[in-house]
Amino acid sequence: DDDDDDDEPEEEEEETGGGGGDVAMRDGGDGDGGDDAPRVVLHEDKKYYPSAEEVYGEGTETLVMDEDAQPLEEPIIAPLKTKRVEVRDANAPAMRVSEEYLLGMLSNPNLVRNVAVCGHLHHGKTSFMDMVVEQTHALSTEGRDPERQMRYMDNRQDEQDREVSIKATPLTVAMPALSGKHLLFNFMDTPGHVNFSDEVTASLRLADAVLLVVDAVEGVMCVTERVIKHAARDRLPIVVFVNKMDRLILELKLPPADAFHKIRHVLEEVNAVIEAAYGGGEDCPFADPVKGTVCFGSALYGWSFTLESFARLYAERRGVEMDTKKFAKRLWGDSYFHADARAFRAKPPPGGGDRSFVQVILEPLYKVYAQAVGEHAASFAAVLAEFKVALKPKEYKMNVKPLVRLACRKIFGAAAGLVLVERRGGRA
Repeated sequence: DDDDDDDEPEEEEEETGGGGGDVAMRDGGDGDGGDDAPRVVLHEDKKYYPSAEEVYGEGTETLVMDEDAQPLEEPIIAPLKTKRVEVRDANAPAMRVSEEYLLGMLSNPNLVRNVAVCGHLHHGKTSFMDMVVEQTHALSTEGRDPERQMRYMDNRQDEQDREVSIKATPLTVAMPALSGKHLLFNFMDTPGHVNFSDEVTASLRLADAVLLVVDAVEGVMCVTERVIKHAARDRLPIVVFVNKMDRLILELKLPPADAFHKIRHVLEEVNAVIEAAYGGGEDCPFADPVKGTVCFGSALYGWSFTLESFARLYAERRGVEMDTKKFAKRLWGDSYFHADARAFRAKPPPGGGDRSFVQVILEPLYKVYAQAVGEHAASFAAVLAEFKVALKPKEYKMNVKPLVRLACRKIFGAAAGLVLVERRGGRA
């Protein structure tokens, strides 16, 4: 019992002395009240720092500012230079058709096509859109470098600096078909980098068809397969634009016969991926030049054609009356022209010969590039005369790239063949 009595005062002292700073006990107090009684001090009444008057003296004005007084759009430290995010052209080119004409076409859904332009990085999607803009708008050549790409669809400053599309950009144009009837196209130029595939997916959800741009040299790449799989998920029709055919001539320097095998191999790769994604069947959108779902061209030099558009061009320039649709079917595959019988057959003539695609299309195209690179204007004029095309004397003094662009544009004309491809690949 004595031990218990000795412990009780210690517990009382612990209970009285420990207060976490909230209970103050003055020495010598009896706890019955008065100044020496324990006091409870609230947090808001505690004084942690001296006031402004105690530090700076009486009459000091104190201003208390909130944390969010500065807006989020305003930087804490203002930059010395203001960076431009978007590039806006004050003098936008005017379309070759009136705005009222476009509004009238928009009221007829049968004349409208929503097309997503997709493909791998640097396969020429933006260059293709530049070709479309040049053919549908009245562009001024003043202050423009003819050797440099326009990149009209890259309307961001970082896209212009890096020469890579980051955002999907729409464009509405009216393009004439081979019959002279116009169609309204809502093109969506999508990025080709794999990091911006979300832009491609969003564009495919808005599209009626996919224009798949494939490099004639590189062929099918990873983004090409990804685009085909996305299109297969929505069961969208696909048309193929075999771009950069000039690389087969200028870079690889392939003979025309080898260039044909290279192009056919690229289309076989595309069809293999399409069959795996769509599962085959009759509704599988295979890339077949005979059916009109493949367009050939070079967006950098501003020309494109399909088999049917080239057949019409050939008949017009040669002054020959023929069934261009049947003639177009003879321009692809193992089809050889027998001059003695004046007929197309599946086997080459006894003396040997090239396929019709090589003989009728590639060899004249090779002549145009070869003579344009040469320095003899008379020989180049003779080649153009075969296509019933003539240039002015001062135009022959242009550099090689603008000269070839001008010559090919006059030979192949507008992208009417592309419109025919979209009609067959879309809702026609």
